Amino acid sequence: MEYIITEKKRKIATLETYVSVPKLFLALPFFTPKNSASTESHIKVKEFGELKDIRLKSVNLSVIRDFEVFLFLMKKAYKKKSNAFEFDTSEIFKLLKIKPNHRDSFFKDVYINLIEEKLSSIDVSYTKKGDLLTRGDVARLVSKRVGFKFIEWHEVDKKTTKIRLSEEFIEFFNELEYLYDIPLDILDLLSSEYQRILYIMYVCNRKNATNHFTVEELRKRFNVSTKTLDKTFVMRIRQANDALLELGLITKYEEVKEPGKASGKTLTFKVDYTYKTLYTDLSKKKAVAAKNLDTFKKPIKIKKPKIVEGNKQPTDDGDAEWK
Repeated sequence: MEYIITEKKRKIATLETYVSVPKLFLALPFFTPKNSASTESHIKVKEFGELKDIRLKSVNLSVIRDFEVFLFLMKKAYKKKSNAFEFDTSEIFKLLKIKPNHRDSFFKDVYINLIEEKLSSIDVSYTKKGDLLTRGDVARLVSKRVGFKFIEWHEVDKKTTKIRLSEEFIEFFNELEYLYDIPLDILDLLSSEYQRILYIMYVCNRKNATNHFTVEELRKRFNVSTKTLDKTFVMRIRQANDALLELGLITKYEEVKEPGKASGKTLTFKVDYTYKTLYTDLSKKKAVAAKNLDTFKKPIKIKKPKIVEGNKQPTDDGDAEWK
């Protein structure tokens, strides 16, 4: 049975190179670096909008290949406005830039597993208010528990892939107000896992001109092992921010150190960016990437970020562009 996707009126969701995605799949450690702390994701969220006790489960999903195919399937469903669709399997080969002589082995060794094991493992459950129950003169909404998979059915061969997402997932997608638009062209410029995750975080955390991200919060989002030293992790975040700065996706970032210790441990990253920097001037961003072919894979040598002391908390001045 086909389930119709409700089209949400957003500024850029209708553009060909954008995909609208629930914030839950972006802000939480669902799509992570390959070398994450665990092989499975078990995420619990106490409350999100009207949903309570949310639980997200899957095998460990990468923010590069797995995320791109996830976005691809979401885009297919969105364009057809249905949970059931089919496409030429070669579209995936082109998306992931699989060379013709590697496509047979990729299909057998990677693609089948990606569809029927990895993305099919996505499981969502939550509590929501259900039907109105009347007893005598008293009427109240009864809470109910809802659970579902992402992919309900699939059929794949080298020529054609047929997918049916679960009706409940589409219903979940339709109900959420917190949808954020991911620009595929810009995502394609970010080959590093750290750059990509930071960019995704910045897209769905943009309440202020300057946004604060503690190292502790970042470690949770990146799902890094406790064995990874803070200084190593901070260095990787710094390098990724350097690349985003070079591209013009962010305009400035600073590291907040321990109070009274200018050369001490980094506690927080303060990052400046806007709707415009995150989404526009694609031609300029492509030009920068073209001139610096290795820039976004290796550390960038640019002026060191300003170091500030203390950890002043930001004020929430709203996020009008998403309203």
